[in-house]
Amino acid sequence: MFGALIISIVEPGAFKNIGNSLWWAIVTMTTVGYGDMVPVTLPGRLLAILIMLTGIILVALITGTISSIFTTKRIMEGKGLEKISKENHIIICGWNPNILGLIHGLLDSSNNIDIVLINDEPQDKIDSIMSGISKNNIQFVRGDYSIDSILNKADTTKAKYVLILNDSSNNQDEKVILTTLTIKKLSPGIRVVAQINDKNKIPFLRRANVDAVLSSDDYNLYMSLSHILDPGSAQAISSLMSEHSNNSLKSREIPEQFVGKTFSELHKYYFDEYGMICLGLYNHEEKMGISDLLSSNSDTIDEFIERKLKQAGHSLEEKNKVNVNLNPDKNEVILKGQGALILK
Repeated sequence: MFGALIISIVEPGAFKNIGNSLWWAIVTMTTVGYGDMVPVTLPGRLLAILIMLTGIILVALITGTISSIFTTKRIMEGKGLEKISKENHIIICGWNPNILGLIHGLLDSSNNIDIVLINDEPQDKIDSIMSGISKNNIQFVRGDYSIDSILNKADTTKAKYVLILNDSSNNQDEKVILTTLTIKKLSPGIRVVAQINDKNKIPFLRRANVDAVLSSDDYNLYMSLSHILDPGSAQAISSLMSEHSNNSLKSREIPEQFVGKTFSELHKYYFDEYGMICLGLYNHEEKMGISDLLSSNSDTIDEFIERKLKQAGHSLEEKNKVNVNLNPDKNEVILKGQGALILK
């Protein structure tokens, strides 16, 4: 504006009004230089040079400042120091060896899942995860996840699920319980799944209104995914695994008289005689590897049944493979040597 006033005084013939002077000053300062109006006197040209240099410096400063803001923001986000703005996202607090499989399992289930990690692991661990995953689906917050301010950085109040992992370190169970209490205070409606090492501390988690508990000897990866993606089935399996549950999964030898009969007849027999539900069949095969166990797509129920068979004394080593067939066709014929999986 000052340059426009000066040029109108120095060059009254070329710049007849303040509007023309202002137009020329802006065009000159931005180094566009249309050439529709030019100073012809020496003072006018010296003023033009001064305006040009000032314009170059200002444009450089503005461009550098804007670039610096975006670069700093990106660096801060990469280091987990920036506040996250998300809705209906999944927050994973802590770190354990299963975290990468857990993340891939969640992302494979849907393209619309957003994940926010909260931990204070070394930057190289975080970078190794981020490098193989779309940055649009996963973000990171650095810090102690039991602290309110760190949880707020992850936009916890707008999250859909929070999974708290336990890394088996000292006093980690207490930290998990504290974090559960903090999250439930910040957002009572959020679903919290917490992993704990000492089963004696599960009642404390229950008092903290945790929605689901994973103990250290559960099939943590599969159960973690199930508690988030399919809470109903996960809760059912957790109930079956509980020592205090009225229901349990048992393996039974099939009575000789049912060999050659159908699964439908066997199912009716167990229900009518014992009030039990026959869920499927299993059989042993010699000299088979453990990699061939159960279904080709290992899911939570397969993992759970495999464990129960081990507890029942059925070896799953290379010399003795157990094949499980859940919910077979009602007309499937019972073979000699097969056993039944019973829900008691």
